[in-house]
Amino acid sequence: MMTKRQKGVTQVEFIIIATTVLLLLFAILEFAAYFYSTQMVNEVTRRAARLAAVCHISDRDDIPQLGSLTALYPAGFTADNIEISYLDADGEAVDVSGFLTTPPADSATLQAQFDQVRYVQARAINYNYNFVVLSTLLSITGNTPSFETILPAESLGILRQATSTGDVRTDC
Repeated sequence: MMTKRQKGVTQVEFIIIATTVLLLLFAILEFAAYFYSTQMVNEVTRRAARLAAVCHISDRDDIPQLGSLTALYPAGFTADNIEISYLDADGEAVDVSGFLTTPPADSATLQAQFDQVRYVQARAINYNYNFVVLSTLLSITGNTPSFETILPAESLGILRQATSTGDVRTDC
């Protein structure tokens, strides 16, 4: 027969073990959500780069706000966490600030810049995952790796001009 003292020890042991098991269970769930979020950030950069490769350069600021991307955003991720860049054949950034939604006055200069673009880069910047339970107990935030995707530039939203022989230009 158990004495009162033994019942008290059993209850203390149960509380210690149950607390440890619950903390471990919540940690597993938190880390699963963290890894899911990092994979979603990776997928967002892949899709943003794909959209930037086929959309016009002037739409670069609208791409992070498209519904097909925002549906993938993990908790705490916003359009400000995506940076889209256009790169030349050497991987150096090309200044595309002159590409606006209205046709420019000096189209020859812009065409020369446009012809330099060979790659599109989408990067996730300044994103940290905030744990729910673990941050409350231990003040932990998850630093996400820097994800970036680089794809070859495709049409960049421009229809190719047909040559005098009827062939479509493929040099851009």
